[in-house]
Amino acid sequence: MNLLENIKWTAWSPRSELSPEFTIEVNKLSVKTGDNKYAYGKFLSDYVNISGAHSIVFETSFSCDGVAAVENSVFAMISFYNAQKKMLERDYADVVPGGKLLRRKLNAPENAEYAVIELGARWCKHSSVEFSGMSLEIADAAPPRTAVVATTFKNRRDTLENNLEAILAVIDKAAEANPDVILLSELVYESCYSNELSLEETAQEIPGKLTGTIGEYAKKHNSYIIFTMNEKENGIIYNTAVIMGRGGEICGKYRKTHLPLSEAESGTSPGDSLQVFDLDFGRVGVIICYDQYFLENSRTLALMGAEIIFIPTMGEDELVQRAIARSNGVWVVVSGYAGAASSRIIDPLGETITCASGDDIAYAAATLDLNKRFFIYWMSIGDGNGEPRDLFVKERMTGVYGTLAEDSYKVK
Repeated sequence: MNLLENIKWTAWSPRSELSPEFTIEVNKLSVKTGDNKYAYGKFLSDYVNISGAHSIVFETSFSCDGVAAVENSVFAMISFYNAQKKMLERDYADVVPGGKLLRRKLNAPENAEYAVIELGARWCKHSSVEFSGMSLEIADAAPPRTAVVATTFKNRRDTLENNLEAILAVIDKAAEANPDVILLSELVYESCYSNELSLEETAQEIPGKLTGTIGEYAKKHNSYIIFTMNEKENGIIYNTAVIMGRGGEICGKYRKTHLPLSEAESGTSPGDSLQVFDLDFGRVGVIICYDQYFLENSRTLALMGAEIIFIPTMGEDELVQRAIARSNGVWVVVSGYAGAASSRIIDPLGETITCASGDDIAYAAATLDLNKRFFIYWMSIGDGNGEPRDLFVKERMTGVYGTLAEDSYKVK
């Protein structure tokens, strides 16, 4: 049943100087901004009774003309209120791929009795937006979507052979947690404290002997395994993260894009793209060591829908790793070299929830609910709970970010 059928809509703008032109028709709402680039206006529904609902689904079609940044300038929001009509939570609807539909399914917060729908346009000069076919329906609650993640630590060994033996031992140890995915540290095979081998001698093709061996252990434990290695292809060598699947197959790879000078001068070449990977429990991304200091990397992965960002790293910087989690609202899993505690799991609010402990080989594991939402009170939305993961995507001002892709001397 559509709870918005025959609902009353009210036009609203924060100031008369910002008010666009509103038109209300039967099941159709229109906004025209005119020549005011600061125009901000929306339609608000009456309070809709959702008492007893575990979840709701909101949907509306929309069309727009002259809007440069649709995700920021065209918006639909769902606000939840308690019996006293105090706001509990406020959320944006998502633009469905194709750009003609706004939709969001949300579990209702505890004590929610009412919902209010907002449909609007903002900050888009000479634009028009039309909403139609608005609907709000009661639905079953979304169940938890869990994944067990394990991060590992091992000390370097003196030879590649001994390193590999330790890698397989730490995989076996981490498998005690029955994980869905195991993360190993950066260049976990090649990093020896007395290694006299050159980059060319340690580099391997993908697929190759190393991916084959680790793939066997992925299959043995029915777990994804993420690790990095020196990959050789057509005479070029990359620092490459490989994702081995539960059946021992290669699910994907990412080549480190940001190389410290020392690594570049050793002969390693940078990758040229960022990727996300759809595993059977969720969407993940990988960045490697020095990548983490270039926050465009993690933001790009978050925009691409990554729910977990894995960071195999030689360098240790918990502050940066927690900032990546907090500023993107994503889980972050790190496998480091600076003692066992440098292998950690961080929640979407930037809190380290567990880390490895031990002197030689160790792991830490946690069960993550990828459907769990993390809120901050008063985050953007006013007197209620806002979700950083969603807000940091929907409220980006993309029109001012052009310099991020420019050489610095061009913009100073």
